[in-house]
Amino acid sequence: MSEIDLKAGLRDLRKSLQQMKNLLAWEQLKQSEKKVGQPPAFEIYDPTETDLRNEFSFFLVSLADVQDFLDASQEGVSERNRQSYKRRLLKLEQEVHALHLHRRFWKSGK
Repeated sequence: MSEIDLKAGLRDLRKSLQQMKNLLAWEQLKQSEKKVGQPPAFEIYDPTETDLRNEFSFFLVSLADVQDFLDASQEGVSERNRQSYKRRLLKLEQEVHALHLHRRFWKSGK
């Protein structure tokens, strides 16, 4: 992985974060439109939950790949840039954590 790939990886992670936010917003809109005590007039296939799970999984795998590269690579990326990438990754990770998707998709063994 080169520095160009790192930039692309960060861009993909930002897009993935935005897509998760969009899916959550769509889900909230659907919930707000529900009428209490009434079934929906019609039920259509809604892949939002699956799309959200897939996007969350993609983000986690991509994040781990970029972090592994930064931790293992000693060539091609200066220490200053490496630290900058790590800060950006941490910020993206914190934003995703704030969405609380880990609570939704990670089941405890209890």
